[in-house]
Amino acid sequence: MDIKCMGCGAIIQTKDESKQGFIDPKVLESHKDEFYCKRCFNLRHYSKNNKIELDEEVLKKETEVIKKDKGLICLVADNFDFEGTIHPHINEILDSNNILLVLNKYDLYIKDLNLNKLIDYLRLYLKKNNIKIKDLVLVSAKKGLGIDELITKMNTLRNGKNVYFVGMSNVGKSTIINKIISSYTGEDDVITVSNTINTTLANIYIPLDKNSYIVDTPGIINHNNLVYYVGEDTLKKIMPNNYIRPKNYQLESGQSLFIGGFLRLDFLEGSKSSFTCYFGDGVVIHRTKLENADNFYEEHKDDILLYPTSGERACLGEIHTRKIILKAGIKTDISYAGLGFISLSGEGSVELRYFSKIKVVIRKAIF
Repeated sequence: MDIKCMGCGAIIQTKDESKQGFIDPKVLESHKDEFYCKRCFNLRHYSKNNKIELDEEVLKKETEVIKKDKGLICLVADNFDFEGTIHPHINEILDSNNILLVLNKYDLYIKDLNLNKLIDYLRLYLKKNNIKIKDLVLVSAKKGLGIDELITKMNTLRNGKNVYFVGMSNVGKSTIINKIISSYTGEDDVITVSNTINTTLANIYIPLDKNSYIVDTPGIINHNNLVYYVGEDTLKKIMPNNYIRPKNYQLESGQSLFIGGFLRLDFLEGSKSSFTCYFGDGVVIHRTKLENADNFYEEHKDDILLYPTSGERACLGEIHTRKIILKAGIKTDISYAGLGFISLSGEGSVELRYFSKIKVVIRKAIF
């Protein structure tokens, strides 16, 4: 039987350090019961990532296991990036409607959050996109909020079968599972967790009872999300870890707003309007005159704006433009997959500039 790494699920091997699952033969000999590959060991103890690409054939194979088993699927998504983290064809991909939607990080953005209003909005979004689920639950993996409710719903829906935690990279699957394991056993941080993509490399089976398992699965690949194109250092800087403080800007026509070097909003014409930004503290937000915006970007994309780096920009595709009409009394959100969102309130026209590979969604404001 193949030995798997406890942290990422990769099959342990001692021959090639550049491939997943590598462990020094001497280490393997001295650890007979618990195995962490070298990459997981470095991530857990030194926050050092030996970057290894996920084998897509392994991902396909593990997905087939989920489809055949017909267990409960806990689909984990980012609560404020659900357009970017809920795959629109998830029912077809997994051949199942037996899905408990687990929305993580609900505590990050709004302190006085109306949860009922948020849940109503999410259910409407799922209905419009024909995404079928059995139920949903809001959690904060970092703070442990909602975990007891998740466990209750999970046990109600699974009918004694395995529970598969599925979702795109960086949504918090492994962190949530660690909270569940801790609730059952008192053990902490069994599964390797990091801000890098593809931390889990193959299905990891954790006993739930005598006949079933909780299964941590590799991240679903989404090539329209920012996390697949920026490096580990950038992710550490731009990903929010604490409550996001909304930053409000009142723009006059003829002004531009930069969201780092990722997104630019040009307020072409209209009355003074409100642009409220919900991003991590590491994302630089800068206002300037529209007539100076092109020159400002060329001169300061690598210093004032900081991110993305030149190498990351080369991976993000061409610059697309898109015009939005703002109407008085109607608030509009602009959601940028993997980064955050902006809420616009006012009257006039705005032109967006963004990298073509990243999903940008224009929606009626949630709040």
